[in-house]
Amino acid sequence: MNKIDRRKMLAGAAALGAGAVLPARADNTILPTGAWTPLAPMPFPVQEIYPAPFRKSSDPGPSMKPKPLDLLVNAGGLTPDAPFNVTDKVTFYDPAYDAWGFATPLPQPRHHLALVNNNGFLYGVGGFARDAVGGWRMQSQCWRLTDLQERWEPFAPMPSPQAECAAVSLNGFIHVAGGRAPAGSANLEWDDHIDTDRHWYYDAGDNRWRALAPMLTARNSTAGVVANGVFYVIGGRTVNGGNTNVVEVYDPLADRWGEARPMPKAQGGLAAAVLNGKIYAFGGEYFTPSPGGVFAEAWEYDPDTDNWRAVAAMPRRRHGLGAVSLGEAIYVLGGAAKAGGAETSNALDRFEI
Repeated sequence: MNKIDRRKMLAGAAALGAGAVLPARADNTILPTGAWTPLAPMPFPVQEIYPAPFRKSSDPGPSMKPKPLDLLVNAGGLTPDAPFNVTDKVTFYDPAYDAWGFATPLPQPRHHLALVNNNGFLYGVGGFARDAVGGWRMQSQCWRLTDLQERWEPFAPMPSPQAECAAVSLNGFIHVAGGRAPAGSANLEWDDHIDTDRHWYYDAGDNRWRALAPMLTARNSTAGVVANGVFYVIGGRTVNGGNTNVVEVYDPLADRWGEARPMPKAQGGLAAAVLNGKIYAFGGEYFTPSPGGVFAEAWEYDPDTDNWRAVAAMPRRRHGLGAVSLGEAIYVLGGAAKAGGAETSNALDRFEI
């Protein structure tokens, strides 16, 4: 895939909080588009999450058509309400009732566990274990769920531990790219890891992982989405270099990565989702200058024009959050209001254009 060379940048605008979409103020200042609505909060505060859409039941009933993806599901994460601040709880939100419920817990507590809906199953990939041994023990084990009230079952582990990565479903396969990997034999704490550019795909047909072309830029804490049949990895940060605004796109037909227009700001620990063919990126954190901070900014990327523009900012700034598209809206959940993990949130907000 060739480097995208369309360079017409849309002008950014000031952030807009929750409320209705307003095209302009009385002084004719153009405001970013989008509307935010607060919804029922999560059952407990949680951050460092990678939620995914799922369905209410695996029972197809009288029709063989696939069930719609009408729920959002979160599994694990860091929370002040659990031993060692990491949970095995699995929660789901039903927009039809603006209500939360609990599903079968994970086999083990995990944070940064990537959830991926693939071929009607919910997959939990990698993540970190946290206990008295160490707080950032990167895992290669993976689990699969058929129904929210059934047990999680193991499937082939990743070839090596990898977490804080971008994980998506593309053409019936699970793709995992970038993130962090152990720097050596130690795999216990944050400082034991390095950035990785490794890119794997999982084929449920033979329960195997295989290597694909690596990313162009090794980094972690990115956001990953699929739009127009290709895989976008957005923003993130590096262990030694801080945040990056790099956006890379993977063409599965050519097994090749290319560059897209960078984000307007370098944001790590962000979330992203696709709505009506466009990509929306939310929040994130920065560590320098000290003491760091958390972004409220939200952005829209149009794959057809390779342009970013500002949309209405989040009413509650957060990082380590999740974003899931359901129907005609994006649901943004959890995260933390301060860099490094303080002020963990149970917020859920709906974003609409």
